[in-house]
Amino acid sequence: MALTERQSPSPSADALDQALRDPEVRSALAVIAANAPEMAFLMEASTALLARSREIIDNVNASVLKVRIGATGETDQLQKYSDMLRVFTEAAPAVEQILSSPVLNPEVVEVIGRLGQAASEADRVTKGKKVGVGGIFKLLRELKDPQMQETLAFVVEFAKSFGKTQSMERPSR
Repeated sequence: MALTERQSPSPSADALDQALRDPEVRSALAVIAANAPEMAFLMEASTALLARSREIIDNVNASVLKVRIGATGETDQLQKYSDMLRVFTEAAPAVEQILSSPVLNPEVVEVIGRLGQAASEADRVTKGKKVGVGGIFKLLRELKDPQMQETLAFVVEFAKSFGKTQSMERPSR
């Protein structure tokens, strides 16, 4: 066969020639050609991603395992918070009563603070020691101490005030 003779095109070449004449195909090829650098980048990135896929999968699995282990601890912590919330909910009426009572008045808080301080000091002085108060005459001599008199006056007034509130709150018999 001579070079000058034209060979008849193969069926696949005819189909390609036919497709290249279609304006839609030409437009799509133009878009592909215009975006060839981006497509090449995407292909390289995909190849690199596939090459590192085992490492990426291992990292994701390790992270998921850490989250699962952490979630177990978080579940325990959430259960504790849930239990605390239930206790607080049950105690809400009592807490509201305390908050609306005079217990939190600054004067009362100050007195309670002084009582606590005195109790702590008395505990420190007497704890673990054999301390004798003495007889009745020793107690009578202690009554002359101004600090003792002030404390006893407080106790007597407290008893009177508390007694009044007790009798007001009790139903008559």
